[in-house]
Amino acid sequence: MGIDYYGVLGLTRNCDDLQIKKAYRKRAIETNPERNAGGALKELFVLIGEAYDVLSQPKWRAVYDQYGEEGMKKGVPSPQGWIPPYAYHGDPVRTYQEFFGTSSPYADILQLELPTMDEWRGRALKKKGPPLVQPLQLTLKELYLGAIKKMKIKRRVFADNLEETTIVKYEVLTIPIRPGLPPGTEIVFPEKGDCGHSTIPGDIIFVTEDLPHSNFRREGINLLTTVDIDLQEALTGKTIDLETLDQRQIRVPITQVVYQDYVKVVHSEGMPYVDDPDRYGDLLIDFRIKFPVYLPEESKRFIKRAMAMPGTDGQQLADLVLQYIGPKEGSTRCPPNSLWDRI
Repeated sequence: MGIDYYGVLGLTRNCDDLQIKKAYRKRAIETNPERNAGGALKELFVLIGEAYDVLSQPKWRAVYDQYGEEGMKKGVPSPQGWIPPYAYHGDPVRTYQEFFGTSSPYADILQLELPTMDEWRGRALKKKGPPLVQPLQLTLKELYLGAIKKMKIKRRVFADNLEETTIVKYEVLTIPIRPGLPPGTEIVFPEKGDCGHSTIPGDIIFVTEDLPHSNFRREGINLLTTVDIDLQEALTGKTIDLETLDQRQIRVPITQVVYQDYVKVVHSEGMPYVDDPDRYGDLLIDFRIKFPVYLPEESKRFIKRAMAMPGTDGQQLADLVLQYIGPKEGSTRCPPNSLWDRI
């Protein structure tokens, strides 16, 4: 007939997983050879380990229930193919250690020195683990439009409801990114840290960071960008073509003289307000003016006369221009296609 594993553990065939674990706990401690003089219960200790190994695994328990110990150890057919024979690894101390987390024969005494399992699990007796803080880098486009980020984490969790052993588990966290979310925002996943017998899992906290963008930078709810123009365009005007973060094309006419520290403000083309995504900040455009490296004296006199005409800022503006475009040693001509080639 073979071995009655249920009888070895003192169980009935309709027992559940928790009852199997409780029965093994009791029998393994009682029969541990290191607690019994002369090791008289060594063979029973091995048998108890084998019975638990079979009944705690749903696959082998199902095979055992149908074919018994002899059939299970010979191998049996199944709809998916041949199930190879079962073989116990033969080390009951290994089974004992995997179950109790220690090879001590006095695992029960060690547990009695601690609070009971109910008290041990009680949150009042546990301290919360420290938070795990991780940076979350986001592009300006993700922050402008909003996004869903997926982050894969590795954590230790309890292997079963008994909360005696832990295993490593991978988990994917879904992180919603609201449009306009400011840098430094903390997104908290409560108690997603490692589980432990004496601690409540700590929080996982993602702190948002802005990744650099090739054209824009963020300042509060405003976007900033810098545009290169030459001196002719700075004085006479230009229309700037820009692609926004949501890939629209906008044309920004520059009709004023672009002077030092001049900033063009384009309203409602900045970042969305995080609490009101239908409202937007402004787009601020500053300029780098490319000055010619050389001007002949005749051209300088011409500019002075032009700047002195009614309606201009006169000599002050002329002096400002000439301050930047004065001749430099080794220079022979102006850059091609500039204003000065046309004078």
